Amino acid sequence: MTNRTTMIKPLGRRTLLRGAGGVALGLPFLEAMRPRSAQAQPAIPKRVMFVFLPNGNQHSTRFAQTGETTFKLGEFLSPLEPQRNEILLLNGIDKKHAKIPANQLSDAHQQACAGLAPWPSGSGSFPIGGTDRFVGYVEGPSADFELGNRVLAANPSVPQRHLVFRVGQGGNNIWSVCSHGGPVGKQNPISPETDPYAAYARLFGAVKFDSSGKPDPAILRRLAKKQSALDLVLVEANTLRAKVGAGDRAKVDQHLQSLHDIERTLKGSQVPTLSAACQPLMLGAKIDLSKDENHAVVGDLFSKISAMAFACDLTRVVNFAWSGNTGGRVYRNLGISEGHHDISHISDDAAFAKIRKINQHLWGLNVNLHNNLKAIKEGDGSVWDNTLVVHWNELGQGDLHSTDNDLVVLSGGASKQFKMGRMLEIAKKYSFSDVIANVFQYMGFPDVKTFGDPRLSTGGPIPGLMV
Repeated sequence: MTNRTTMIKPLGRRTLLRGAGGVALGLPFLEAMRPRSAQAQPAIPKRVMFVFLPNGNQHSTRFAQTGETTFKLGEFLSPLEPQRNEILLLNGIDKKHAKIPANQLSDAHQQACAGLAPWPSGSGSFPIGGTDRFVGYVEGPSADFELGNRVLAANPSVPQRHLVFRVGQGGNNIWSVCSHGGPVGKQNPISPETDPYAAYARLFGAVKFDSSGKPDPAILRRLAKKQSALDLVLVEANTLRAKVGAGDRAKVDQHLQSLHDIERTLKGSQVPTLSAACQPLMLGAKIDLSKDENHAVVGDLFSKISAMAFACDLTRVVNFAWSGNTGGRVYRNLGISEGHHDISHISDDAAFAKIRKINQHLWGLNVNLHNNLKAIKEGDGSVWDNTLVVHWNELGQGDLHSTDNDLVVLSGGASKQFKMGRMLEIAKKYSFSDVIANVFQYMGFPDVKTFGDPRLSTGGPIPGLMV
């Protein structure tokens, strides 16, 4: 899909080369023109992007034919056919929610939206459908948050722990938030960014350069003032922490964590990365983010921002959702007049045909996301080559509210660590928590054998997925 509003605008090479003389003005920026000390390139880091799809699909129509290498994709997965050698399909993943007692579990939609945070749910004020019970958020961190923590511990210069984006559904609650900060035993939902223009300004606002290619001094002065003000707030918050009880101290700790995130971002922004891969984007005129018909453009903007954030090493972990759970988007562009969630609860042929059509459309958008990662050249390849994309679903099938027969699709070059081009029948033997353990292994944390509540895991990463 081509979109005129999202063309990549190169940095002003004429400005960068102004000191080289008139003849050099028309030349592209060459690596040989860099200072000798800047020519040595560091190792390209590994990244992961989690991509969420709402409302499930249809178990029986995922594949026209099964078989590890002889599989034939079903109708709604057909957009992936050109990339079949770059994907690993895991059919029949079980989230293992049946292992959790009912009083620690929310309803299927709510619990499944927190799939990246495989923990029991705490108490709270959110109603559970069909019951007189109420529930809270899960009590533990999600994989994107914990992976980001580990990346920062090993690489303190990375500005962002993780990026959390969602297309549409402006309200943030248990039906639309799938990133959580924990720690274990605590509810700490993380609201996603839903405005790509604001997200871009926040992430790339300081990436401006003077004529010599160095960070603009005016930008650095502005950042320094913010940093000074933040130092005072941090001192006051730490003083307050010592004066309050245990319950309030936990709230202050969460606030301090947010302040430290901002502090690290400001420090990281003072040294923006300038390379052939790290370039600014042109997002074009702002569109109405609330309109369902704009979802494809908004998602495309977020995927481009994510890809460039990887290229600039602003982060190595992204949590991206095409909507919240129970997403009720109306896909008028597909000739459908009912909301997605409403259709997903109907068990007749006409409804399933619409569900397949919606999922086929979303998988086409996911292929565009893949292509955005491929479009940014990096080293001898592209950002795609060192990125793992984990596509996961809220439910296996909407009308059944199933969470024990999910489809997980791994894609990306993933530094050649996964055996792609295959379809594996998991048959409920392994859980989504196990898949997450594989992701920790890929990202360079082999000590993580399990992630989340042990009841939601089979005890280790899924064997046979990785090289």
